[in-house]
Amino acid sequence: MDPSTFEPRACELLHGLGFTPQMMQKATKDMSGGWRMRVALAQALFVEPMLLILDEPTNHLDLGACVWLEEYLSRYPNTLLFTSHSEDFMNGVCTNIMQLTQKGTLVVWGGNYDQYIKTRTEVEKNQLTKYKKEQDDIKHLQEFIRSCGTYANLRVQAESKQKIIDKMVEAGLTEKPMPDPSYERRARFSFPDSEKISPPVMAFASVSFSYSGKKEDHLYEKLELGVDLDSRIALVGPNGAGKSTLLKLMLQQIEPTEGEVKRSGKLRIGHYNQHSEAVLDLEATPLQFLKDLYPEGIVTISGKKKMEDPEWRGKLGSFGITGDFQTRKMKTMSDAPPHKMVMLLMALVNPHVLLLDEPTNHLDMQCIDALAKAINKFSGGVVLVSHDFRLISQVAKEIWVCDKKTVSKWEGDIQSYKKHLKKEVMKKFKA
Repeated sequence: MDPSTFEPRACELLHGLGFTPQMMQKATKDMSGGWRMRVALAQALFVEPMLLILDEPTNHLDLGACVWLEEYLSRYPNTLLFTSHSEDFMNGVCTNIMQLTQKGTLVVWGGNYDQYIKTRTEVEKNQLTKYKKEQDDIKHLQEFIRSCGTYANLRVQAESKQKIIDKMVEAGLTEKPMPDPSYERRARFSFPDSEKISPPVMAFASVSFSYSGKKEDHLYEKLELGVDLDSRIALVGPNGAGKSTLLKLMLQQIEPTEGEVKRSGKLRIGHYNQHSEAVLDLEATPLQFLKDLYPEGIVTISGKKKMEDPEWRGKLGSFGITGDFQTRKMKTMSDAPPHKMVMLLMALVNPHVLLLDEPTNHLDMQCIDALAKAINKFSGGVVLVSHDFRLISQVAKEIWVCDKKTVSKWEGDIQSYKKHLKKEVMKKFKA
């Protein structure tokens, strides 16, 4: 590479991943973990190796950066190998899918993720049909052989049928397709129904906010918006526009500089963000942690309920924490079980509204689908920030764009918003 291109190339990559010119000059030690991950990703892209290996590259990215990275990697000139929980991202980038089977072998399928699912489903359907036919044929042949008994006049026919079976076995019988174990043990999240409360559940009345308290630093000005029990809202917008800040205002973790956030006095909120796992005692087991956290029981639609061990185990199992995972220290687990624990803690609040800030990090695709189903069955309101286009398309009825100190409703679905982002991204590539 020409050294004279190093700085502009680095700036191009960082800009695509959401860095402003001011942030590019900031020391990495002063950045959050998520932004340091973006720096590491930009570093890997900058080198442009012959083999680029990425593990969940869209984690810690917002929607705009995901669209940029999808476009960038779809043009990558060398070999790319990555893991991802984002079907949308894989569809935009992949030309082949590698499946790790239960037997520990790798099977390569041509096409993107949707094509892989379609082809694999067809192959396994045909394989199952062939397997059943072979097993039926063998069963009928064996029944005929048994019916021959020891009759001398039927012995030749029995031996002939046995030779047919032997030839089938020698040629290799079709294996029965094995179900994906991740589907067998998938979580079935659920959020309980809460008592109805009268609207407005939450209302912003001429809300302005800045962290400094100064008007010239306002992230938002004169916001007028509301959230009710039938709300299904996805917050989108560029980095730094204040999506997480808006959630903090809803949670009353921060107070408006001007105006008021009005909340029903009966309102209970289930909240998830990328730091929620900090509330967990990783030295404890999931079962013991819940018993210690709720010694007097949990809130239900019928009132307070005392919980016994079998009921706690049932709650854990319903969120995909089963078997010995319930009695193992959480520090010995991968990221997924503690993440599911946080989801369970949200459910135990018996919330009227869920506020979810990037809930899909550390979840596999089956768990993301389970989360989407749980949200769709939930009787309360939902406000979501996510980089997962597919999750948003499954659960959001409204798209709110946070930008330029205001929040506006996008007239369209999340896919039309993605097309809008892609147009903006293409301008960067043409520039």
